[in-house]
Amino acid sequence: MNLENLNINIFNILIISGVIHGIIFSFILFLQKKQILKHTYFLALTVLFLSLSNLQYWLIDTLIVNSKITLLLTTIPWQWLIMPVFYLYVFNFVKQKKAKTKLKLLLVLPFLIVFSLNLILQINFNTNVSQKISIHAITNQIFNFLSIIYNVIIIIFTLKMIKSYEKSNIIVKSKVYPETLWLKRLLNIGLLICSVWLITIIFSILNENYKNQIFYPMWICISFLIYWIGYIGLAKSKLLIERKKLKANKKRETKIKKSINSNSTFNKIETKIITEQLYLNPNLNLSLLSNLLGLSEGYISQQINTNSEINFNDYINKLRINNAKETLTNKDFNNYTIESIGLESGFNSKSSFYAAFKKFTNQTPVQYKKDVRNL
Repeated sequence: MNLENLNINIFNILIISGVIHGIIFSFILFLQKKQILKHTYFLALTVLFLSLSNLQYWLIDTLIVNSKITLLLTTIPWQWLIMPVFYLYVFNFVKQKKAKTKLKLLLVLPFLIVFSLNLILQINFNTNVSQKISIHAITNQIFNFLSIIYNVIIIIFTLKMIKSYEKSNIIVKSKVYPETLWLKRLLNIGLLICSVWLITIIFSILNENYKNQIFYPMWICISFLIYWIGYIGLAKSKLLIERKKLKANKKRETKIKKSINSNSTFNKIETKIITEQLYLNPNLNLSLLSNLLGLSEGYISQQINTNSEINFNDYINKLRINNAKETLTNKDFNNYTIESIGLESGFNSKSSFYAAFKKFTNQTPVQYKKDVRNL
């Protein structure tokens, strides 16, 4: 192989760095059988198929492979597997159960069909290599176009599944659910990449420009996507599992503040908030509480201010902090992250949890946990 004849540039270097990183990351996850979560295998497969797809075109673009190997490489349509395995990842991520075999086969079926058709074109012995390449270029554009449609359909179904999960798991309807927000952002980026991919294909056909360089922006975007899916996805997966275990394992005691008049309005408000654990909803506000209780926002605020001597936000945050303190002092949750405990207590971010905890205890959650355990 003559290195001088290779098409190596800064774009190729960026692309191959993402490919190498993605492949290494995937195999590291596969080898961690004890530490890895079951559904994270699908995350590893998503990263792997993204990497192999980019590697496929990188080898062709750099001219490392000859025409015959080019045909062989493009026979495997990795792009038809990326969204199906990511759908299975999200399915396991939000539902915490395995997908049925029928669903898996249905998602993989388009890949098998396209792969089979590519093989049929390969064994067409009546044409030479150059003719095969010409035929394959045309069919490849058609398959790419169909692949875009297929990926967009799966993205839409995945977004619907996430929204269904949010509605069924939020105590009071809210605008943001922290543990799935990153998934929706990622899927929206996926839609954007599909749009760029479609525009690029149309441009190449209209201008009869089939050079690989016009696909550089899309391949580089995929390289950055590999990093994001890998690290953010793994971190969020572990965080979600911790939060679900906190919900399932921790036996919270309902503590109702005693009042001289058990029928007082404040007692009814407090009972509603605590018994139904409304404070665990990160988006609880006076408007949502007003709709639940059938009382005006001003009246609820006045009742809380008068009886608790703090405003509504501080009252709710204090309940959340008490919940977090119970978890931090429980040795059953030694291995859980501070962030997961904060989110499960009703805060929408690690920073807001730390700020509120410091305000009510004059300590950070880490300091509090350490002091309590040393008693």
